[in-house]
Amino acid sequence: MDVIKITNLVKTYNTGSIPFSVLDHVSLSIQEGEFVAIMGASGSGKSTLLQILGLLDGFDSGSYLLFGEEVSKKTGDELSFLRSSRIGFIFQQFHLLARTSALENVGLPGLYSGSDQGEERALSLLDKVGLGDRAHHKPNELSGGQQQRVAIARSLFNGPGLIFADEPTGNLDSKSKLDIMMELSKLHKEGKTIVMVTHEQEMAEYCDRLIYFSDGKIVKEEKRNRTKKTDSFFSFPHSQRKLSSILFGSLRSAVKTLIANRARSFLSALGILFGVAAVIAVIALGEGAKKSIEEQFNSMGSNLLIVRTGGSRSGGVSLEAGSVAKIDLGDVDAIKRKLVGVLNISGTITGRGQSVHQNRNWNTMIMGVQPSYGVLRNSLPTSGRFFTEEENNQRSLVVLIGATVLRELFGEADPLGKYIKINRIHFKVIGILPEKGNGGFRDQDDVVLIPMQTALRRVMNRDSIDSIEMELDPNADRDIFSSDLRALLHQRHNTNETMGNLFQIMSMADIQAAVSETSQTMSSLLMGIAGISLVVGGIGIMNIMLVSVKERTREIGLRKALGARNNDIRIQFLIESVLVSLIGGGVGVFIGVFTITMLQEFAGWTAMITTSSIGISLLFSTTIGVLFGWWPAELAAKLNPITALRYE
Repeated sequence: MDVIKITNLVKTYNTGSIPFSVLDHVSLSIQEGEFVAIMGASGSGKSTLLQILGLLDGFDSGSYLLFGEEVSKKTGDELSFLRSSRIGFIFQQFHLLARTSALENVGLPGLYSGSDQGEERALSLLDKVGLGDRAHHKPNELSGGQQQRVAIARSLFNGPGLIFADEPTGNLDSKSKLDIMMELSKLHKEGKTIVMVTHEQEMAEYCDRLIYFSDGKIVKEEKRNRTKKTDSFFSFPHSQRKLSSILFGSLRSAVKTLIANRARSFLSALGILFGVAAVIAVIALGEGAKKSIEEQFNSMGSNLLIVRTGGSRSGGVSLEAGSVAKIDLGDVDAIKRKLVGVLNISGTITGRGQSVHQNRNWNTMIMGVQPSYGVLRNSLPTSGRFFTEEENNQRSLVVLIGATVLRELFGEADPLGKYIKINRIHFKVIGILPEKGNGGFRDQDDVVLIPMQTALRRVMNRDSIDSIEMELDPNADRDIFSSDLRALLHQRHNTNETMGNLFQIMSMADIQAAVSETSQTMSSLLMGIAGISLVVGGIGIMNIMLVSVKERTREIGLRKALGARNNDIRIQFLIESVLVSLIGGGVGVFIGVFTITMLQEFAGWTAMITTSSIGISLLFSTTIGVLFGWWPAELAAKLNPITALRYE
């Protein structure tokens, strides 16, 4: 039976504009169980023929039947299957992976053939070639002859019936040459079909058929009669390929590559590291700012509407040019009686004054308010009580103080029942306001509250108030209510819309939405900057992966020669890229969390680290690894096996 049959095979290389014929209509048949030597001078075409026969290179025209099937009609994956299951290749340069042991080198074909007996099978083959005791040594710890025997053991891993050997003794000393030829002779006697390229006549003496090549043509053949066995000791059934085995093997290879190039891997991960740390920090600070804004507005009251006065247009009808409309407590009573949907309402009047207790004094904000203000503004005292309507009507000299005033006037002492002077008037402290923190342009805790009538008649001597604050029913329509409110105020003050914006009606919900939108805009801007950092990191990974592909071109060629499909190579390099991204992302998460923790601890910043922000960051880094690793992985996958093996 013909294992190999080629007819009129032509192979031409283009050197510049001049075509160079390497194989010139070569025809040849090799039967099962033969040991064939192809001989000839350097450049005669013998190695090119062997590479075509071993499915490592293509041809221009002619026919090539391998095991009775036309090779030119097969796809790339089908050729990879044949290389992994039915062909073994022994290289002149050994082509062993430098960072892996002899045992792992021998078992490498099993990664692409689906073998589930990898280590056991590899060890038995090393024993067969006399290297069982050197299984865990790396190639640089083996002699040339030992490395070639490892390559022979590797070629037998998947139990091929056909073995190609390209100058298997070319780089060896005399003793090693004889050892290798003895190994090949034993394989031949066990039923293997062997095709060997050599230029040494003494090595060809071990073969039973010699084919001489010159200028791309067969010029002579010699046959010798030798005893052959047809049974194969190395028969090994081909297993179903397992994606999980390929993924695990690729992951293990990626880890070894990254460890071997630690400094380079770390530098390539730096961009991802800083990008992820920035994403974590930005999301945490954004969430913290959002929470802080919500807490501050909640402390001011919910569904709040505030009315303040504004100036008239020049030439107004009822008001003089440049005058200002005034609101008073009568407006507060009218709104309470005539408009539906008001839950709580209070007028406010503000000013500044000096507060004094014993030898301490503090300039603070004085606010005159009505009793419902405590509920309206979430300002019910944490200690003590709020003043009553009766105390308001009687213009009582009672006061509630904020946390800042408490600290400045009393320190750690209890102020309840004690007196402070406000603008030289003695007030009795009846309550301590809840702490609200620094809100916007002022300290919300630097305030004292006194009854409205007391403020108007005994402290500030005024008839008008500064603003009216009211809490609406959640079901009330704010736009309709605001329109009715403005109409009521115009009616009471004999004014109209043509006189200008006399009454400003502000909704705290609108203000909160505007502040939140501004905060969101800033967070988006910072996220964009962090995203740019991630993209820069991805470009760094892509560059490093391109360098890695170039450095490992021969390794890629070897893996393809051993049966790796394009997708197997693509997966391997994508795993390496994603691994670098994940390492950078993981370290970036740690740095981001650590940075935010330090800012919270020592700078007092409000921040919220969530599992979603960590998940988003890691997802981003993984995506970057896939996107920017795809092109290098694609370049590696599309390399021609023989071109890659020849790469220097």
